[in-house]
Amino acid sequence: MWNKYFDHPPEVASRQHMTAKIAYKIQELVYGGVDAETEDKIKACAKKIQTPIDPKKKARKFSPMIGTKITKEYHGKMHEVLVVKDGFAYNNEIYNSLSAIATKIAGTRWNGLKFFGVKK
Repeated sequence: MWNKYFDHPPEVASRQHMTAKIAYKIQELVYGGVDAETEDKIKACAKKIQTPIDPKKKARKFSPMIGTKITKEYHGKMHEVLVVKDGFAYNNEIYNSLSAIATKIAGTRWNGLKFFGVKK
């Protein structure tokens, strides 16, 4: 269904994310999109919170949108991580990386992207 409504690949390889984006797109087509005034307000808010890019830092390839939920079933228990402004929220704590959360869950060092299945 993604390809029916979009001419680009999804930003995040998450079924939940793609479902929400497709649902929004269908609503947008039926009821109309955001008006110009609201669009301008959104752009102004986004401009305020953007931080300058430090050329010395490596570019991050994985940068999901705030609010994205990442789930993983591990040893019969479902673990849910929420992308927040300052990193990743898991069990009422904020972590800087998915790797830290994966290590906490598994009890051994893990690449967070691989553990949660967001990197092939």
